[in-house]
Amino acid sequence: MELTVVLAGIPVRLSLRSPAYAACFQPFWTEADPVAAVRVPEDALKEAAPHYEAGTTPEQVEYLELGPRVCDALLPYGRILFHGAAILWRGRVWVFTANSGTGKTTQYMLWKLCFGSEIKILNGDKPLLEFRKDGILVHPSPWRGKEGLGSLDTAPLGGIILLEQNEENRMRRLLPAEAAGPLLTQLLFTRKNDVRAACALEERLLAQVPVWLLQNRGDAASAALCRDTLMEAQT
Repeated sequence: MELTVVLAGIPVRLSLRSPAYAACFQPFWTEADPVAAVRVPEDALKEAAPHYEAGTTPEQVEYLELGPRVCDALLPYGRILFHGAAILWRGRVWVFTANSGTGKTTQYMLWKLCFGSEIKILNGDKPLLEFRKDGILVHPSPWRGKEGLGSLDTAPLGGIILLEQNEENRMRRLLPAEAAGPLLTQLLFTRKNDVRAACALEERLLAQVPVWLLQNRGDAASAALCRDTLMEAQT
């Protein structure tokens, strides 16, 4: 099955072995001429499958593996797929990032519980960043995480919050040199020869938006600390 989608303004042709996950891409369908074609080779699927949880179907592996390969196609256009949960708050997007299982979705749920209509989810797992002369825009993507959380909104990036689990709630702003290593691991691409291009985008990211470290217990107090810290930084 082949379909063309527009992601962060760039039309891309996708090849799927089955229509099992076609509905995830439906909001992004377009009739525009694609600038690139993306598929997951059979050998790449076999190599990736053992790294997923038991019970993950081949169709799901293909759907997930398409993301980084789409990122490969978008890198020349100044777009990159970022691993994180993106929320829309006070007109800007704030991305919680960490390794899987560290509490990205938990922070969103805590914010939603505590602050309700103040926030909206933009993407629950892998938003797309577009690097422009006047700033960085955050776009939705078809990869929304297990919970399927997301919208079709696009907004400027306000900042990134790196999460760590801790017995105490603490938050501080990171220097670019401190944030560079952890953030590079959250940029999703597959080709080794694209490292330089990805690093160039990360350098622009660190120069344009603040990055915080939130060490947290995963409780409502951690969400309040995060919100208060971001509000203070905006004043």
